[in-house]
Amino acid sequence: MKSSFVIIVLITMIASGCVTRNFDSNMDLGKSHLHEENYLEAHEAFELAYKEAKTSKAKELMDLSGFLAAGMKKYDEQDFKSAQVEFNDASAYKAKSGEGKLLVSKATEMTSVSQSASIEPGEGNVESNTAEESDDPNSGSLKSSPEKQGEPVKDKPLSEHEAEKLVRAYVEMEKFPHLQIEYAREDKRGNYIFQVFEADQKSKGSGHGATWGWYGVNAETKEVFEVM
Repeated sequence: MKSSFVIIVLITMIASGCVTRNFDSNMDLGKSHLHEENYLEAHEAFELAYKEAKTSKAKELMDLSGFLAAGMKKYDEQDFKSAQVEFNDASAYKAKSGEGKLLVSKATEMTSVSQSASIEPGEGNVESNTAEESDDPNSGSLKSSPEKQGEPVKDKPLSEHEAEKLVRAYVEMEKFPHLQIEYAREDKRGNYIFQVFEADQKSKGSGHGATWGWYGVNAETKEVFEVM
């Protein structure tokens, strides 16, 4: 009878140890993917960890990485309004862990970026310009040629999110955990411009400190260069 009890205890201990190892392994894997901003892979790893042990931290990171993964996918598809919904959900999340707070900060940043991207410049002037041209008897000379009207609009071969990854690799930001990156603007040549700066330690990584440097990415050649 005693031997049976001992065997049961040993089996329970072994099973518990396996669960702990699987949980820790998946949590570490998820954090590694977060560091590389691979949010979908991070979400999948945290989901596996949560299945092993339903801890509040695993659920927090699983939820937040899921929001960011969905938001980044919509952003890359240029569905900016849907991306904003995902980023807003993540921004409103009451994170408690350090990793979770960084994800909330990233979501807040991407909310602003997606809002800016969803505004089409000059949209309000199209109708007024058309009306002025139709009222002007000489407006025929101002109309675009058929060749220009039928000319297809070329999409950029490189998205803003992909450009940001190139800058992160160029600066080797994984070696400097105190650094953060933020999209600044697009210059006249169509290059993406980013600011890399040191995180304000008092605000736990969510504020700006000293500027590390300004970097541009050529959307055609994918070349990263320093902006003077």
